[in-house]
Amino acid sequence: MPKNFRNGNTRGRGGRNNGGDRFYDASEVINRGHDDRTERGGDWNDRNRNDRNMTNVQRRVSFKPFNGGRGKGRITENQMRAHFNDDDEAMGGDTFDSGSAPGRLNNRFINRQRRSGSPIPRGVSNGGNLSKKLFKPTNSNWFEVKIPYGHKYEKDFILRSIQQKLSPMVFIPLYYKTGEFAATFYVEGFQVATAIQQASRTIECPDGRRLTLNVRNNQPPTQMNEQLKSRMKQAMVKRYNPHTKALDLAKFHADPDLSDIFCALARPQIMLAAIDIIAEHIPELQALNLNENRLYMLDHMKSMANKLPHLKILHLAKNRIPYLTTLDSLKNLKLVELNLEDNPLRKQFDDNTSYISEVRKRFPKVIKLDNIDLPPPISFDIPEDDMKLPDAKASFLCDAGGSDIVRQFLEQYFAIYDSDNRQPLLEAYHEHAMFSHTVNTFNQSNQQKMSVYLSGTRNIKHKTDLDSRCRFLKQGRLPVVTHLSSLPPTKHDLMSFAVDLTLFTPHMLQLTVNGVFKERKSNANAEPMRAFQRTFVIVPANGGFCIRNEMLHITVATRLQEDKCFKPVNSAVMTQPITPAPPSAISSTITSPSMVPDDNTKLQMIQALSAQTNMTTEWSKLCLQENNWDYQRAEFAFAELHKQNRIPPGAFITN
Repeated sequence: MPKNFRNGNTRGRGGRNNGGDRFYDASEVINRGHDDRTERGGDWNDRNRNDRNMTNVQRRVSFKPFNGGRGKGRITENQMRAHFNDDDEAMGGDTFDSGSAPGRLNNRFINRQRRSGSPIPRGVSNGGNLSKKLFKPTNSNWFEVKIPYGHKYEKDFILRSIQQKLSPMVFIPLYYKTGEFAATFYVEGFQVATAIQQASRTIECPDGRRLTLNVRNNQPPTQMNEQLKSRMKQAMVKRYNPHTKALDLAKFHADPDLSDIFCALARPQIMLAAIDIIAEHIPELQALNLNENRLYMLDHMKSMANKLPHLKILHLAKNRIPYLTTLDSLKNLKLVELNLEDNPLRKQFDDNTSYISEVRKRFPKVIKLDNIDLPPPISFDIPEDDMKLPDAKASFLCDAGGSDIVRQFLEQYFAIYDSDNRQPLLEAYHEHAMFSHTVNTFNQSNQQKMSVYLSGTRNIKHKTDLDSRCRFLKQGRLPVVTHLSSLPPTKHDLMSFAVDLTLFTPHMLQLTVNGVFKERKSNANAEPMRAFQRTFVIVPANGGFCIRNEMLHITVATRLQEDKCFKPVNSAVMTQPITPAPPSAISSTITSPSMVPDDNTKLQMIQALSAQTNMTTEWSKLCLQENNWDYQRAEFAFAELHKQNRIPPGAFITN
């Protein structure tokens, strides 16, 4: 044994000093776990004698690590703390300054125990506060109170004494238990826990001890099993009102039937068990009260929408819900009444209007919020079975009678637009036609790719002054076609077209075309793809129709559009009737569908087909004649025959 821990002193091994008192070995305190000097006799409560003996202990006991801090001789900080605490408790608190805060060691005691040059124990500084606050506010707000040697005293004595120290504050001890060396119970609330800690070592017991009250963050233990579920069912039975189909689970953990177990709905596993019990036994539930259950996160409650389909009223007041977005997991509930009073989320909103608006984004049918009636939500009185949206379609026609007109218009228009000469489009526009085009340039990369279209673009988001807006609006057929001719040559993918005919009257029709095109260049590998949208307002003119107003929007094609466009046409499509979804080209004025195209229109169609297929004008005319001058049928027929190598080489223009 190291020299500093030998029993006895320089006067001999009898273990007593001149006064006849036996020296007390500190190592014996550490090994035994408590101070039994009161059991050995002697007046240890005498302050002077205690000071004298502690001075002698200091001569014989050192906290300096033995053998370089290694080996069995090392005294750990926890052992040192245990030594201090046990000595103090056995001495009835004499080593604590009565005028200092609870748990603060007397400076003289610390100085006597520490040898010169020894390190100051952690937690002991100028004030000598060895008992630091070891708990803090948490979302659960539960705290464990542990009383060493509390098993030696009656429960009523301990709780009554603590209540007297806390008066007028009232605390509710829960789940009180005694063990082999201590008694424990749990309390709610940081303020109560702080007050209990401050009362530590201020309560004197009949045997002269002072109660130590150790407080820490901890929740009562709970083990989910069938026995607990059975107890929960029994507690729910008395809380359910079958007439109103309402279940009151407010402050469920404090239910008298659950006083000996911790059943907090704030714990996910307990909340999930409660939802399962409700779904099994009262699936018709319409109102649920979850007030004062310290609920924080609600992600695990998402299953309520499926398991409680009839739930209309939900109370969540006086909980700890931090944000309104936390309720997103419950937004599938069809609630008409919701109570969120006294939750932190309410502090995020300065005015009540925005608060109500955000709640209704998640629960649009709510008419009562926080016990206040709201104006009824604005909605259409449509049965839920009829609220299913119609299936998406590639094209929309407000009037099926306009199908042929739209098809022929688009065939002729884009046939000329994709040719090398767009001047024939002069006859397609009204004398006072107006045209504007915009370009999507949401980032610098897009601006570089679309630079060729930036000249003349009329984006009113950027063109804010009236002069610019008027200057970039093309008015009259000549300025319109001149501007169109300045744009790069193109090749449109007819099968990518989606056509919407939104207005069709004898005096005007309006249609919108969406699709994909290429910019034709000498290098086929460098032909960029663009997506477009064109909106036409068309009016009757000279027995046909012409464009009165047009808006063109161009943007970069998406990866999906690039993968799908310009694919070989399925041969099965060749025999299908032509629909307005995949159209292609135009002429000066469009004749009515029952009339055969005039000679001028036929000539333009021949030229367009020749430019598109590289066939001679004779073969292009023959192809159109055999397809009754239906340009798109002729185009499809050419594609199919060319794929089968059934068109003779002499049909093509030789360079």
